[in-house]
Amino acid sequence: MLTLFATRLGSVMPMTLAILLVAAVGHAQIPCGGYEVTAIIAGPDCGPPGLGAVLPYAINEAGDVAGFFICPVLADHAFLWTASAGLQTIPMPPGTTQSRAFGIDGTQVVGYHVVSGDEFGNLAFLYDTKTGEFTNLGTFPGGDWSEAFAVEQGVVVGFAGNTVMGDPPLEAFIYQDGVMVNLGEDLGTPSSRARDIANGMVTGWMGESSIFDGNAYIWDQRDVITLPPIPDGFTSSGWAINNLQDVAGRGRMVDPRTGETVKRAFARIDSKMILLGTLPGFPDSTATGMNDSRVATGFSQSNFPRSFVWSQGVLVDLNDLISPDANLTIQVARGINQAGQITAVADSNDLNATVGLVLTPVEGPPGDLDGDCVVGILDLLTLLPDWGPCPPMADCPADLNEDGIVNIFDLLLLLANWG
Repeated sequence: MLTLFATRLGSVMPMTLAILLVAAVGHAQIPCGGYEVTAIIAGPDCGPPGLGAVLPYAINEAGDVAGFFICPVLADHAFLWTASAGLQTIPMPPGTTQSRAFGIDGTQVVGYHVVSGDEFGNLAFLYDTKTGEFTNLGTFPGGDWSEAFAVEQGVVVGFAGNTVMGDPPLEAFIYQDGVMVNLGEDLGTPSSRARDIANGMVTGWMGESSIFDGNAYIWDQRDVITLPPIPDGFTSSGWAINNLQDVAGRGRMVDPRTGETVKRAFARIDSKMILLGTLPGFPDSTATGMNDSRVATGFSQSNFPRSFVWSQGVLVDLNDLISPDANLTIQVARGINQAGQITAVADSNDLNATVGLVLTPVEGPPGDLDGDCVVGILDLLTLLPDWGPCPPMADCPADLNEDGIVNIFDLLLLLANWG
């Protein structure tokens, strides 16, 4: 495990700092201090450290990561990574030839596995890292395929069906208490996928094809909200949902400058579809995650991908928010938890390998109460009204030294970081 710390944002790239200052209205959620980088590399199963590609996907609130790694010759292996134990291969049934993990909640991990000689193809699984219990979720009657993408308190979502005959078609599912339910019956379209679940709400896409006519949706106990195509586009597809019913994903549109069809990231916030944009020089973009602070992760793509983080209308290249000493190129950002930790895939120039990353936000200077990356008069005006004891069991951000009271010591700490 390799850990590196980010430099202060202002010393990384002045242009990035200027962009963030434009977003200073309200509380910017992109960390002023950038991100601390923890690298995840493949273990002994792949030979010497650094060999193989590590592809993390989801991250839970404890900072544990689920994903899969690819060895130089052999197939994919689902893994769990924790800060204390490092990368561990998730045990699979005998005869498993490959496996991938895409979702994690608490101690539960979901994905799919393939068993040699089995009449089916990919089959979704649920694995409890605490008890070691492995559950093959199976597929719909008559089906030959299933994949699980997300889990919440034992409830799993993904898609299943028949890839050969198309009967039953590939449809979104929700799995609970040992039963796989076809969401296609509620969605009412020929095909569908489910990619994420939060607070019991499911998102994905429905239609005949995600390429030509698909629409993102929110499914909530049989009630279905159909999201429109992205602005100026003709499709939308939900990749992530948070507890506030916000959805992030991508849609397709025709670029008016080139006349070519491109993919563009979006977020649906307060029932409004918002285009997130794309990094300069990259025609395509996809949003892959969003937390309750409405910070979105994703990547832009041309011939190769480049990762980004988005908040309050500001899209920033994640590579500008880490120390150059890391010697990494972050390609794809995936999951994000409520603490703002991000999973990502990067090229390591030092190891000459594809590594996984956990990016942990580095807080800005003490006293930056309004989140604009500068300690100034607005922070002083935020601190003074909170003067006195902090309310019991309440958030008290003006208590900079965390002694339970806002007083002269907090004021002096603010002043010491002025500017």
